[in-house]
Amino acid sequence: MQYFGYFCIIYLGIKYNFAARMEKIIDSMRMKKIIVMAVASLLTGCQTAPRVIAELTEQYPARQADSVMVYELGEPVPAEAKVIGTVRVTDGGLTPTYDCLYGNMLSLAVRKTAESGGNALRIDQHKEPSAWTSTCHRIWGSMLLLPDSLVSIDAVSAIQKAELNQDTELANMARDQINRHKRAVNNPKNIFSANIGYGIVTSKICIDWREYKNKGGLSADLGYQHYWKLFGVGAELNYFHTSFDEGFDLDLLYIGPNVGVSVKFGEKWRYDATLSLGYGNYKESSGRLSYSEGGFAVRSALNLEYMFSKNIALGIKLSAFSMGLKEPDGYRGNKDEFYGIQKTDLLCGLRFYF
Repeated sequence: MQYFGYFCIIYLGIKYNFAARMEKIIDSMRMKKIIVMAVASLLTGCQTAPRVIAELTEQYPARQADSVMVYELGEPVPAEAKVIGTVRVTDGGLTPTYDCLYGNMLSLAVRKTAESGGNALRIDQHKEPSAWTSTCHRIWGSMLLLPDSLVSIDAVSAIQKAELNQDTELANMARDQINRHKRAVNNPKNIFSANIGYGIVTSKICIDWREYKNKGGLSADLGYQHYWKLFGVGAELNYFHTSFDEGFDLDLLYIGPNVGVSVKFGEKWRYDATLSLGYGNYKESSGRLSYSEGGFAVRSALNLEYMFSKNIALGIKLSAFSMGLKEPDGYRGNKDEFYGIQKTDLLCGLRFYF
């Protein structure tokens, strides 16, 4: 789902004046390139191990790690247990995936408990990996000291269990990777789409001193995409038309190449997201009089579809369009205010795979 999140961010960026800021972005591109190269160089050399932090209330002689018992979440702990400190194992920042698995994180907590003189570890909190916080398992626990008569070490110690858990997690990761690969292979490679629906001009339009906003009209588009597993390229054509009470018509035309990411989940469902930079044409007309203006425009789209067969699907599409226009003579708008036209479409239509 991470790709879907990235393109949602792109979609919102375009909807809120992305095109109006493109010129400033281009002006600062050289400096940004230097910054990006410096950050990339820094990150590649900064992978770290998980962070292990212990806070002790009492110090005892160190023990062997394989003599430590582990009480998982919810398991009862003997009343005679004495808390000698706490331990937490968290993401060290840019931690490699292998080191982030639960088995490894638990093993680190067990070893720190033994090093601190404890012979039992109680897991108080366990947070699983998340795309929004950390890609690591994170563990918070209490280091305990039990009377020797209560210490029961199975034939398989806590350390060995952690290592077995690690092997299981690695096997699950390999299986998930294979499944992702199968879904990517089964993803359609060539897609032709035809959509029609409702579009809304969200920017302000002034006609004869009357201001319009959220003006709706007919929107339709055609598109073609070619995908290599997840990523692909394509082209799209979009047309929008609306009329005003004053006898004024507005037409928008967009054409341009795009890049996209496509993910298939389950047997029938898939979604994709595209970002397109191309040419937009704005035209207003009234009777025989007309005015048109062309220029750089940006369009992004999110698409969800249901596959009826290997060749046909029905989809729904949400898109955003932004195009800057030339400011008229005497215009006194805010320097940073966007002057142009922005539009959001909700479309549905057919997808043809070949």
